Amino acid sequence: MKRYIQPYDRVEMGFKVIPWFKVDVEKIRAWFDFLETEYSSWKFIMGENEHVWLEPVVDMTGKTGHIMPDDVSYYTLCWNGDQEGPLPFERGCAKPEYRDEDLDLLYPRKLFVGYGRELVDSLPVRSKRWLVTIHTPGTHLITHQDAPDKIRVHIPIYTNDESNWIIDGEQFHMEPGYAYLVNTSLPHSVKNAGTTNRIHLYGKVWVEDIQKLIAEKRIDLDTQIHGL
Repeated sequence: MKRYIQPYDRVEMGFKVIPWFKVDVEKIRAWFDFLETEYSSWKFIMGENEHVWLEPVVDMTGKTGHIMPDDVSYYTLCWNGDQEGPLPFERGCAKPEYRDEDLDLLYPRKLFVGYGRELVDSLPVRSKRWLVTIHTPGTHLITHQDAPDKIRVHIPIYTNDESNWIIDGEQFHMEPGYAYLVNTSLPHSVKNAGTTNRIHLYGKVWVEDIQKLIAEKRIDLDTQIHGL
């Protein structure tokens, strides 16, 4: 298996997917258009950047790693340093010269401004490693887990009805208009079986911070989404 696919301990959060707060769809799409217009040269396109990896990170059979067509791309929004241009989204798989030192801070890059940054700055918790991911049709992230100290916030920008998650055996669909907390310590996969791109803004938040908000009743578990 690829090095990014490894087992971790599960964290039971009381939810798999939960809408956290509302997002202005027109504003988040305008913000993405800004990235595409002003920073397209900073986009990390999979098929153009194979040289950054210690070993191939894609397996188009889906047996040992994720299925990611060459046109899958990312905007890496956070980096400890002032490098410009495309930077790898998966630091642990990159060659040493394409990594930064992770000190658990936000480290926003020059392109991380505007509405997307405002949403992140308004969070009542710590966050890091924000990305925009563009999953083109046929992309399939096979079942994997994330480390149990952090979970993900996902903000859909564009999606389609055939772009879904499987989380611990249940299928989920996330529509634009909300930021969603996703318990990515659970086994999960993502597949875009549609004909259009699935585009998300997402980052990591600390499990202990989210657990505190739940204990303080600032996150309502009754609003969680249930599987399709």
